[in-house]
Amino acid sequence: MKNPIKPNFKTERYPIFTIILSFLAAFYFKSILPAALVLKWDDNGLPSRFISWTLLAYAWPVLLILVYSMFLFFPYFKINHTESAALKEQWHKAKELSLSFFFVLQVVGALILSGQNKILFWALPILFSLLLISVTPTITKVLSYRKKHPLKFKK
Repeated sequence: MKNPIKPNFKTERYPIFTIILSFLAAFYFKSILPAALVLKWDDNGLPSRFISWTLLAYAWPVLLILVYSMFLFFPYFKINHTESAALKEQWHKAKELSLSFFFVLQVVGALILSGQNKILFWALPILFSLLLISVTPTITKVLSYRKKHPLKFKK
């Protein structure tokens, strides 16, 4: 079965670039963060459980790969095949917006956790607001398409 969103290098270069940037950011932040993040202290106030910053730093690129894979393989499901073909442009925009959102969240979160820029706390609500504002046209087009072409389930 052919992918209805027709991915090619032109449509996938930005997502791939974002994933590469995410790995580079993880590598950078892994080098400036301390050895481990304390998860639990014992009764004496001494750290007793740790988690590696490496695991936390590289969890973001893995998350981006999972989101990207979802956007690549979700149109193959029968329920989404027709809709994905009709909303191809919005699908690519939503994919790029989602990956951009998670990448910026990765960088802002790492900056906050590393203690480099504590002023970035204000950036998270602004980032979320921008995501909602930018994804609204896509959601509107998908909802209007579904109103004209409701989903039909075969029994």
